[in-house]
Amino acid sequence: MTARTQWSGAWAPVLLVVAVAVTFANSVHEGFHFDDRHSLVENPYIRSLAAIPDFFVDPQSFSRNRGSEMYRPLVLLSYALTYRLFDYQAVFYHLTNVVIHVLVALLVYAVYRRVGLRDTTSLGAALLFALHPLVCEPVNYVSSRSESLAALFFLAGLWCYIDAKRWVPALACFGAALACKSSAITFPAVLLAYDLLLRQRVGWWRLLPFVLVGMGYLALVGRLLREAVIAAPVRTWPEQIWTQAKALVYYGKLLVVPNSLSVEHQFAVSAGSEPAVVAAVAFTAGLVLALWRVRHMRPLLFWAAVGVAVLLPTAIVPLNVLVNERRLYLALVALLGGLAWMVETVPRSRLGPWVVIAPAVLLAALAAQRNTLWHNEKTLWADARIKAPLMVRPHVRMGVIHRAEGNSDAAERAYAVALALDPDHAPAHNNSGNLHRDKGDSAAAEAAYRRAIVLLPGYVDALTNLGTLLGDQGRFGEALPLFERALQYGGARVEVLNNLGTAHMKMGNFNRAEAALRRGLGLGAPTPRLFFNLGGALEGQGRAAAAAAAYAQALAIDSTYARAHYNLALLRDGEGNVASAMAGYRAFLRHWHGTERFRAQARDRLRVLAAGNR
Repeated sequence: MTARTQWSGAWAPVLLVVAVAVTFANSVHEGFHFDDRHSLVENPYIRSLAAIPDFFVDPQSFSRNRGSEMYRPLVLLSYALTYRLFDYQAVFYHLTNVVIHVLVALLVYAVYRRVGLRDTTSLGAALLFALHPLVCEPVNYVSSRSESLAALFFLAGLWCYIDAKRWVPALACFGAALACKSSAITFPAVLLAYDLLLRQRVGWWRLLPFVLVGMGYLALVGRLLREAVIAAPVRTWPEQIWTQAKALVYYGKLLVVPNSLSVEHQFAVSAGSEPAVVAAVAFTAGLVLALWRVRHMRPLLFWAAVGVAVLLPTAIVPLNVLVNERRLYLALVALLGGLAWMVETVPRSRLGPWVVIAPAVLLAALAAQRNTLWHNEKTLWADARIKAPLMVRPHVRMGVIHRAEGNSDAAERAYAVALALDPDHAPAHNNSGNLHRDKGDSAAAEAAYRRAIVLLPGYVDALTNLGTLLGDQGRFGEALPLFERALQYGGARVEVLNNLGTAHMKMGNFNRAEAALRRGLGLGAPTPRLFFNLGGALEGQGRAAAAAAAYAQALAIDSTYARAHYNLALLRDGEGNVASAMAGYRAFLRHWHGTERFRAQARDRLRVLAAGNR
């Protein structure tokens, strides 16, 4: 063994860890993104370790949304453990993603070595993988942990399988990969490719357990798979085939030239006759022919087979998002593995360290820059809107952000563009309804909500929003069935139960209001609004002490909650507890930014109490 080999073997892990830590240090930030909301932030299952057995038997535990079931128990387990230790401090979820990526990079290096690449070549290729901008999405987006965690077990299983004595750990790793993401189902195909092309003899009995585990997994998730592929696919089979044929070439471009990365790519469904699809099919056919011509280059064919295998599930199963970057996480390993083998065929005297150092520095700079866009929703979706102006989702997301900032004009323009692109986009209609309601135009808001529900009858947000609007107008007979439908379609959700409880309270049904609000609190994510409304329901039943305790709990979560200060002050005032009442009114005045009428009432009561306390 040469000195260079000894050095690279000893220091390679350290170099990889340091390179990832430096490049992705700015990915550890406070903030969650889009799908994190339903699968993590508002998912009641992950808030109790007692629910862990459910992760392995109930796909619904993956999401608070009915219809978003997925079988990813190990991903949920990682969420639950992080929540137990750090609650919803986002930095720790992002830090975990970085650690997983570091472990994957180390395994990439180990697998490259195990398939016969030299230490220095393996290190160079693993370094390029670790720093490539395409890995930014699995690192920065907490919900993309399913991709990196599945890759971790996928590569660990391959590393074990290559050592003929470790097929049992390889089998365990396969099972763990499937428990992170269903795309790992192609693992046996990768093992077969290894046996055929590199080992050059197939151990059928050794492969059989992997096939059986895969078949067992397919039986376990059969209902979800049938729904996605047969019962209710999001597009037709011809559309799926032609669209993904075009996507294959597009993915190749992203792998080689990662200069247009985005959370939303401008990519449309294809019918098969457009020039882009024909060109993509021709290019793919040419690539296959070229590989056939060099079929004696077995390592190159192996890495090509790996790349095809890891992309195959998303090519077969129609998914809502046509293309995204996280699907290329393992494909990038295959591409760099093939390139590394080709580099080793070049005489070493013609290559220098700059073959890796220069690209690595460039990729790291691009990745670090890309990380900054993930720091908040606004920078992320503003970038997507620039890069994909003809896609609806970035405009809708920006509309939500502008509305939250109080910029209703910008929000209205964003929704107008979204609806011009797709007049039947239900979320755009629902969010436009929110904007109309903010402006006091109840008729326009109601029309927008109803249009969203016509387009998507099970749209929980639109059902809840319409129910709330009608309840505010006193139309409780119309509002209550909408809340019940929202619970039927979406399951128990905090905002639905809170609004249902509020409607019951306005109707004077304080017992029913209390039941709905306590059900919301039972989901494990107590909010000050729930406690405040619970206080009102208890107060309506004449249970003053319990109401005061509920208001106090609301203030324990948010000490600036002005309305809770006011209601609690009223209760203390009624009890004759002058000091506590005055303190409550003063706290209300410090934090209240609403109607002047309430401020005047609090001041008047303070003056009366102060005069009587002299």
